[in-house]
Amino acid sequence: PAVAGKKGKKPEQTAAAETAASASGPEQDASLEHGRHVAFLADRLFDELAELHGLGKKWRPRLHLAALLHDIGFAEGRRKHHKISMRRIETDTTLGIADKDRPLVALLARYHRKAWPSQKHRRFADLSGKKRDAICKAAALLRIADGLDYRHLGNIQDVSVEVTDSTIRLQLRSCGECAPEQARAVKKGDLLEHLTERTLECTCREA
Repeated sequence: PAVAGKKGKKPEQTAAAETAASASGPEQDASLEHGRHVAFLADRLFDELAELHGLGKKWRPRLHLAALLHDIGFAEGRRKHHKISMRRIETDTTLGIADKDRPLVALLARYHRKAWPSQKHRRFADLSGKKRDAICKAAALLRIADGLDYRHLGNIQDVSVEVTDSTIRLQLRSCGECAPEQARAVKKGDLLEHLTERTLECTCREA
């Protein structure tokens, strides 16, 4: 499905990552297409929630790359694919990710599902407090973006956000029925709710 948003030349790291991931074999094609859409949605959430999360501009491309590559671990099966994605991002230099960004992108991919970031996890615990805080915030956005493409259909064409003292309301524009994506995004919004002490809500309008 067509994805809303501005078109233009892809950043060098993004182009290299897409090329390397697609070269892994045909089984990666669907995961990469899903990753592109999740990356678009993650970008939109990052921009819409900028005042709330307060992340610096360097975190937007890191989040984008993590969203793009979060499912590359599927090449070895669904079980623990988030951890496999993390290890591949850490070690595969053909993905073209800058050395300073690679461990951070890898951690974000690891936290797109299952456990929240925790100091029980060595890689996370080894980061500075500032980077741990940023990983938590960016991972919270990635989890929601992934939920918004739950069925890998690309139905959610855009998202805007309204923030109040007690709620974060996602306003979705969809090209089809989107109840499963709404429900999944709210479920995966648990980390953002925890970090912001706000309730996540979701409404949808078909385009």
